[in-house]
Amino acid sequence: CYSTSHPVTLKSTVLGHEGNNMERVIVGRQFLIVLAVFFINWLGAPVPNAEVLGLSGILKAIFLDSGLAVILTTIILGQLTSQINAAQCMLDFLNSHFMLYFVTYLSLAVEFSGLLHSVYLVQILFSKITGKAVEGNEASRGTIGQIFFWIRALFSLSVVSFGFALTFQALFEKQTTIWEWGYIPSSISMVLLFALFVFVGMMEGMQIALFTVVNLPEEELARYSIAYRNCQLVFRGENLQAYLIGRQLCTSTGMFLLARMMTLNYSAESNDNNIWGVSNGLQFFFNTGIMGAVVTTVVASLIWRIAASTFPLAFLSNPLVYIFIRFCLLIEFLGVGSSSWVLARIHKCVSGFQPDEVYLCNAEPHTSAPVTRRDKDIDRTATILKYFSSLSLLVFCIIMLTEAIFTEQKNGALSSSYNIPPAVTFCLFWFLLIWLSVMEGGQGCLIGLRPIDKFMYAESHLLTLRNTTVAHMGDNMERFIVGRQFLVVLVIFAMNKIVGSFTTSEDDIFGLPSIVKNVFLSSGGLAMIVITVVIGQLTSQINAANCMLDFINNRIMLYFVTHVSLAVEWSGLLHAVYAIQMLFSKITGKITTQEEEISGPRSKVFFWVRVTFSMLVLSFASVVTIAALFSNKTTMWEGVSGGVSVSILISLMLIVGIMEGAQSALFAVVHMREEDLARNAIAYYNCQ
Repeated sequence: CYSTSHPVTLKSTVLGHEGNNMERVIVGRQFLIVLAVFFINWLGAPVPNAEVLGLSGILKAIFLDSGLAVILTTIILGQLTSQINAAQCMLDFLNSHFMLYFVTYLSLAVEFSGLLHSVYLVQILFSKITGKAVEGNEASRGTIGQIFFWIRALFSLSVVSFGFALTFQALFEKQTTIWEWGYIPSSISMVLLFALFVFVGMMEGMQIALFTVVNLPEEELARYSIAYRNCQLVFRGENLQAYLIGRQLCTSTGMFLLARMMTLNYSAESNDNNIWGVSNGLQFFFNTGIMGAVVTTVVASLIWRIAASTFPLAFLSNPLVYIFIRFCLLIEFLGVGSSSWVLARIHKCVSGFQPDEVYLCNAEPHTSAPVTRRDKDIDRTATILKYFSSLSLLVFCIIMLTEAIFTEQKNGALSSSYNIPPAVTFCLFWFLLIWLSVMEGGQGCLIGLRPIDKFMYAESHLLTLRNTTVAHMGDNMERFIVGRQFLVVLVIFAMNKIVGSFTTSEDDIFGLPSIVKNVFLSSGGLAMIVITVVIGQLTSQINAANCMLDFINNRIMLYFVTHVSLAVEWSGLLHAVYAIQMLFSKITGKITTQEEEISGPRSKVFFWVRVTFSMLVLSFASVVTIAALFSNKTTMWEGVSGGVSVSILISLMLIVGIMEGAQSALFAVVHMREEDLARNAIAYYNCQ
């Protein structure tokens, strides 16, 4: 069914399902999981007295010293997210070489090494007690196989015993990472150690026992009243899914606590400080927690799994099981791991995972559209959070910028450079912002209303009629676009000059850290960008797209945008662009389409005078800008050399130019025949 579509999955399943390999993979994989947890604990252990993001002592104690940050990150990113997707998209999830080589093969290699073979001794013991033979899919071992098996079993038993000895010695000498929490008596440490063994073991065994009895006849299950009640609780409604998530949170937390207690913390700088006087290299090996991982895998996981699978009803009849199930349901109810559903949805969309039914039953493929009720809830919540976070960011930026203006903490601002009152600076800034918003929305309105019969709104929108009559006359629409574009850029430059940049990181703004003030208020800071884009551009464009007649039915649009834009274009300040337009016309051999023609010698002379004037202004402005950049006389960030500044300038011009041109090009080809567009593969792909 999937040999062609998922070749790597096929390799993993063929290998994993061969003989008793499934049992071997489970044993080896369990050790790898515990080992990964111990390594993460070792690598993520906090440095004493570390300062992180200026957090208070309480927050550091809760999230760093206790290991809560590492625990939640590992559980949600490393376990729950993948488990959610793997439950529905098994074929896609397994179809990777990482799974094949670093999980399947590596798990089999770990099991083959014999490091965990002591667990089979427990399996044999339970088999003797129950009188049931150990089931397997392979022929019985020969003499050599038996000898090799028992050598590995004894080796594993020795390693586990040695691991216990190391742990006990380190606990009594207060040399494990648990002591970073403060003084804990050795006797209490030992009690905690075995309590965690039982807790994690119960969590591991409960899952195995529940799935073992799931298909038992109800009358047989009802003979064990406590086990029957526990099963009814777990399999009722959506409790199973909630229990599995809560169980994973509890199990992994217990694993991390065991890692804290069993990871040695000797300095390994001198043999005198090492356990039993071993060498520094061997002490470093002990400090990694590998020995503790072996003990935890066998004693806190695999033994309990075997016991649960051998005596499932007896295991579930333990009164503690009901308490643990309720605790798991409570943990899931609190929503600690709910973010894993969001991450799983993102991961599924990014990776292109499809449910197994798509490949096995020819079901309809899933897209990014929500499928389940939870998907819809996630998308709805994500949308609400986006709106809320964007609005919160905007309000925060406005408050910060206003505070900086009125406390005169903006370097280069009008209030500080020209002794203009902050209130005037504040009002001028908002006037420019409103003007910008009218310009941004007005252009779309004039373009959109061009094909509309003006008699349809001549009486209801008189000012809109005057705007469109002027703008749609001859080539005025092109002139308006040229002039308006200059006004937009001019207003943005003026706003930057009016407000200026934050002076020094020592100036106080609501007691915020220096990095926050620099990010939001420095030259080209986030506060100015967010306010300008959201209020001055996007908001007006959204409304203008649906309410064109009402949007430009005002005198600000008529006098301060339409007429001023035409006046700017008439001045010739931007006529250099027409020279470039003519150059492209000559190169392509296409005649520039115009509704008006430059007729008469005076008009032509006046046109070329303005073109020459514009070219001179452009050249002079370029020279001034480059010279100022090399002299460090612009509002560019401090410490940036002239050469780098010029490179950034050219790069930004290219980026902005491509952004501007891409929009015009897309609308220019929107009505082009598809066969003509398909001749240009990249353009066709972009349009699609």
